[in-house]
Amino acid sequence: MERISLRTLISVMLLAVVLIAVVHMAVSQHQFRRAALDYRTDSMSRVIEVAAQEVLRQARSHAITLGGSLQRRLQIHDAQTLRLHLQDPFSKGHAEAGHLDLVALRAYDTELNLLATGGQDDLPLLPVRFIQLVATRQGADRLKAMSGLWLTSREPHYSVLVPVGGLRAEGYLEVVIAPLFNLRKVGEMINMPFGIHGPRGEELLHPEEIDEHDPRYVAMEYALRGIDDGTVLHLTAYTDADLLYQDMRRTQLVTSFSFFILILLVLTLAFWLLNRHLFEPVHQMIAQMEHAVHEKNETLVTQRGIEEVHIVAAAFNIMATRVREIIQELHRLSALDGLTNIANRRTFTQALEQEWLRSMRQDTPLSALLIDIDYFKQYNDCYGHQAGDDCLKSIASALSLAVQRPADLVARYGGEEFVILLPETDEVGAHAVAQRLQQIVAALCIPHAASPIGDSVSMSIGICTLTPGRGESSQRLIAGADRALYRAKASGRNRIKTTQASDWAVLDNT
Repeated sequence: MERISLRTLISVMLLAVVLIAVVHMAVSQHQFRRAALDYRTDSMSRVIEVAAQEVLRQARSHAITLGGSLQRRLQIHDAQTLRLHLQDPFSKGHAEAGHLDLVALRAYDTELNLLATGGQDDLPLLPVRFIQLVATRQGADRLKAMSGLWLTSREPHYSVLVPVGGLRAEGYLEVVIAPLFNLRKVGEMINMPFGIHGPRGEELLHPEEIDEHDPRYVAMEYALRGIDDGTVLHLTAYTDADLLYQDMRRTQLVTSFSFFILILLVLTLAFWLLNRHLFEPVHQMIAQMEHAVHEKNETLVTQRGIEEVHIVAAAFNIMATRVREIIQELHRLSALDGLTNIANRRTFTQALEQEWLRSMRQDTPLSALLIDIDYFKQYNDCYGHQAGDDCLKSIASALSLAVQRPADLVARYGGEEFVILLPETDEVGAHAVAQRLQQIVAALCIPHAASPIGDSVSMSIGICTLTPGRGESSQRLIAGADRALYRAKASGRNRIKTTQASDWAVLDNT
């Protein structure tokens, strides 16, 4: 490296950048092709949604205008006159005929009981959801028009319900239109081939000038939902994928070429300034970075030099601060169980080794409580896994509140098993803690109808207390607690058992 000139080094680096850019362009053209299409599809679906909502908003406005022009002549309590007025727009025409495909006009009383119909008279009644929404409105909201899409066995409809009677509503006028007439405008608004399909895939509007089955065309769909949240119509726009890929390739070529030119200009302009205004500040910055990394301190990099050095230094300082925060958060998260938010088994194992060595040095007893929730599988089968998770959270929280000494540790040991480490605690003290834990869990009164031993959740506890000796493994403490837990479950569950000589005999033989 000492024999390579700066000019040669920069030339080689420039060539490498060019080669990498060429390879990157070739690879990214393939990798980003699908991503570009997905992005296009996603964005166009939102455009279709906005256009469809705008078209329906305009249709609603025209329907309200039509309803307002009619309601001044409507006499809700005169059925014969009411039917004649409702039939007028179909026999004589109406001012909004160019904006709406009017299907029917229906009049209701204030309880939404049908009084009269004009136009198509075999339409089903309004959807139950529509009626429920109207019935729940209060105060001034009852004087506002309400609209929504709904679906009959034959075709979709769009209804606008207009209150009749001014400030003291005497009933409602329903303007029923065929939304396909208005939704055709979506294709004009988005300037793309546009088609409409029914909820079962039946074609209602064929896209003009294209074959929708042509593999070149990609469908971008938006599901238009009705008043009952069911899909009423599928609005589909079609884009030519080949044109999209051509645009992407053109953009990549322009971007890559611009990148090459920019690199050449920057290197040419900066060549004579590198040594004086760049390398020296960079070397100093690197030295400070290495010091900060190797010494693991919070020293920040000095921001001295040209603008780029300032940017890099500031970025490093931000990154270093953020990395320290992330590392601290990762240390915290790695020590906790994701479900119960108490210590996990890994943290327990580390704490066990530390407390084992400390108890060995100080010649003090160390106790472990291994806890198993009784018949937890049956609990999951009866109430579901979500309820099982909630049960584990509740018990973990109760155990954590019950064990309050700073050195004590509550951890999740496995599925429905918990473990508690009690430094400087003899067998009597550990047994007292276990009794208190059982009382606290019993007080939670978590129902357990599938338990053969009671109506609420209970737990079995195995206790092991040891004073560590030289050459003994910390796992002996857990093995003893596990053996005691086995006897607690074998004796009927909801029991507390401590390790006995027979347990050690079994463990030593195995």
